[in-house]
Amino acid sequence: MNAEEADNEAATELRTIRALTEIEDPKLVSQALDENSPLAIALRLQYLDGVHRINVSPAQIDAVNRAAAETGMSKKLLLAILWQEQQWWQNHDRDLKGPLPWGGGLFDWTLRETLKPDKSLGITHMKLETIRETLRNNGDFFQTADGGRVADLSDSQLTKYVEQNPNEAIRLSAYHLKDLRDKDEYGAGTDKQLFTLYAADTQGVREKNETYGDDSAHRGGDIKTRGENWDRVEPHIDDTLAWDALSDEERAQAIDQIESQTPAGHNVSIDPIYDTAGMGGGTGTGRPEPGTPSPSPNPPPTPPKE
Repeated sequence: MNAEEADNEAATELRTIRALTEIEDPKLVSQALDENSPLAIALRLQYLDGVHRINVSPAQIDAVNRAAAETGMSKKLLLAILWQEQQWWQNHDRDLKGPLPWGGGLFDWTLRETLKPDKSLGITHMKLETIRETLRNNGDFFQTADGGRVADLSDSQLTKYVEQNPNEAIRLSAYHLKDLRDKDEYGAGTDKQLFTLYAADTQGVREKNETYGDDSAHRGGDIKTRGENWDRVEPHIDDTLAWDALSDEERAQAIDQIESQTPAGHNVSIDPIYDTAGMGGGTGTGRPEPGTPSPSPNPPPTPPKE
């Protein structure tokens, strides 16, 4: 185990321990110490630790599921791409249907047409030449609404297509990652390495991927930062995927358990990194905090009229 993996495991354990300080029931402590238990997962989901959310709608998460199944790429990798490449307007409208996403897409298209022809496009930030290469390799899988080939669109039309179809942008990224993996296993052996290659598929990056594996400590510049970003977001995606895999009953029980250990009236927040089942939380049902006045069992008597 390298130093970064050890740090990541320690950070996950600290998130659980931090929540354990508020649990008094020994039986629940025992469950929470099992990192794979629903309670432990729920406890960790209370702390995003400054990592921004993957601010897209359930429709895009569904598109990730479909693209992962279609291409064989991991859901975690595609979610990490969405997290890393998140654009400014997604923080204002995650459904991608309002005026800000429309304006953001128009702005990107305008830059591509005028001032910045190498502008990255869509919610997964692919450059036009990368999209073209992906379509050359996988063009039969991409069709327009009228049955035409997306690969046959002009550059201007293709730019608009990617900006206006976020689910197809996700599919394009999945096929691009598949191409990165399949064309040459050299330096593309893990999700983290593919996450790095998505930003820069060069011989130098591949050589360092092969030399250092998933250890970012010896890298430099933007690639080092990107590797560190993967290390920051991966445990939060893992926790949300694990939460997603639980049954409704397991999620409800875990939330009930946390509520039972939370002082009455205090909020319980379950905050997965993307929208999923069992989000939100509830209100504590545990003992009130010391010094909290107990409610009167009956209202005070009404004074007699004079």
